[in-house]
Amino acid sequence: MKKAFFLSILFLFAFSQAFAVNFSPTVLTISAPAYVQYNFDGSTVSIPVKITGQPANSLFLVFTKDQGSAVSQVQNGYLGWHYVNKIDTCLYVSNNMQFGLGNNNIAWNGKNADGKAVPKGEYTYYIWGYDNINFKIPVTKQINPNPWSRITLETMDKDGKALAKPVMWFGSTDRGGGGAANTVDRNHQNKKWTVGSDPADSSMMEFCWSRGVCDPGGLAWNPTNHDLFFKSGLNNNGFKIFYAWKWIPNGSAELQTDWGEDGMTRFTVGYPPSWEYGPGCVSDGGDLLMTTNGDLSGATTEAEIVYVDINDGTEIQRLDVSDWYVDISDGENGGQSSSGPSEFSMWGTYAVTGAHSTCMNLLFDVHYTDEDEAVLWANSNGDYTGDHNFEADSAKPWVCNDYNVGPYKYDISIEANGFSFFPSFDMGAVSFGLYAPDGTGLSYQALAGETAMQKYDTSCISYNSSYDGLLVSNQSIVPKTDATDEQKAAAIGWFWVGMDTFKGIITNQVDVAEAPSAFAVAQNSPNPFNPTTTISFAIPEAGNVSVDVFNVAGQKVETVASEFMSAGSHSVTWDASGLSAGVYFYTVKTGSFSKTMKMTLLK
Repeated sequence: MKKAFFLSILFLFAFSQAFAVNFSPTVLTISAPAYVQYNFDGSTVSIPVKITGQPANSLFLVFTKDQGSAVSQVQNGYLGWHYVNKIDTCLYVSNNMQFGLGNNNIAWNGKNADGKAVPKGEYTYYIWGYDNINFKIPVTKQINPNPWSRITLETMDKDGKALAKPVMWFGSTDRGGGGAANTVDRNHQNKKWTVGSDPADSSMMEFCWSRGVCDPGGLAWNPTNHDLFFKSGLNNNGFKIFYAWKWIPNGSAELQTDWGEDGMTRFTVGYPPSWEYGPGCVSDGGDLLMTTNGDLSGATTEAEIVYVDINDGTEIQRLDVSDWYVDISDGENGGQSSSGPSEFSMWGTYAVTGAHSTCMNLLFDVHYTDEDEAVLWANSNGDYTGDHNFEADSAKPWVCNDYNVGPYKYDISIEANGFSFFPSFDMGAVSFGLYAPDGTGLSYQALAGETAMQKYDTSCISYNSSYDGLLVSNQSIVPKTDATDEQKAAAIGWFWVGMDTFKGIITNQVDVAEAPSAFAVAQNSPNPFNPTTTISFAIPEAGNVSVDVFNVAGQKVETVASEFMSAGSHSVTWDASGLSAGVYFYTVKTGSFSKTMKMTLLK
């Protein structure tokens, strides 16, 4: 009897552990030579590619290098779908290639998309890949997908250090109902989730209530004080509002009345309040807050990015993007005259924008000095990717601004090397549309087991963390096509899929072997270790280098190195004798380069 009782307890313990597992993915990584030597003589060059972690359905792209200054406001392609300005452009895109784990090869014959040989010289090449074999992995089951709730990813602490675990912030989904409903303040629930927590543990979700009118979309935080956050909303009196709040965990936010005018900054708009879909507030990581003044309804012709000083709430400037998001002829031909933008995602100094109701996406330099030069690329109707009314039998041929047709692009996101993607609902069993770093359309991609169900968000973690990859909240993938309601419910939430990009150079220089090595950080060795391990890395040029170690809470436990180093390969040894067993993260940083990797200490 005692034995049976013991086994029962053991079984229950094992059963509970099986359902209390923190999210810890095996990250997909793409490795290839930083420099590829090629004579551009008509032969085929072979580029070795190593895939680790997850298989990768990949694309290979060749771009011009350092030629962007010669490109000035060029618009071409069918219907003029592609606009580029002051950026390098895509010359060649491969077909999708399925790479397995381990060593693979890419073959290129030196020709562009038209089959013509490119001149000798230097070119940038990219490899983009994602896991289309394995089913998505739950990140959290506590936050249901919604088209109006934007995600804001926090990857750095207030001191500018990379977080060991990124944080997902979610704004309210309340877009009101128009009329009197949008003149009354009411409570809105904002949510916070730390990536790496147990997806099934509801206690790990933190929330904070803020008050306001219609305010769907994301929130932004003060870069030097992450207790302070900002939101924007719309009311029925013809103006939009910025709010400044203090986050109170699992309580009600405190309005910061010393910011703006009693904690608020207002600016006028001219469109119906029921059309406020986001994006909420966006921060540049410095002194700027931004939101959109974009009319999706077609009632006005406004389309602006509004800038506000994060320190005091004063309006600084507005970037007029009406040339891209307003088209009177679309309204006359059965669509809407205006279309946003309502989605907004940043990486570095660049922001990519869009809306669910339009074919238009564009990238602009947030810190522009000349408004006429602010937009770097735009992708409109004409290349199929993201297009509206492109079908041969469409009743509204090539009308771009139309919220009655797919793809419904409820979100737009951008990763570290400049690839951007949007969820693509009402396009069948595909998951997201993809753009190259110059806005070239790369068609639609499908995750494993994709269906034609709803797709809401496609974001990414992209800062060399242990969680880098795609984040999707799509109600789209279920274990099988005839899934039960329970199985479908289990497929709702936020999920992770492996994704990575690589950037290198193809050159005809004969001394490639002597070229500066690319920035690279190797996995520590040994790993796991006890108590010492070696961290190896390479830096492309001489400079100050720091090697810091963090615990799983994101707290720095030791600086292993902080000194000036010459270009080339280096290694340092870390002695963890005085620390407890567990998972740690090390970050190697020099200049604009930084990479964080995970290691395990045993005792």
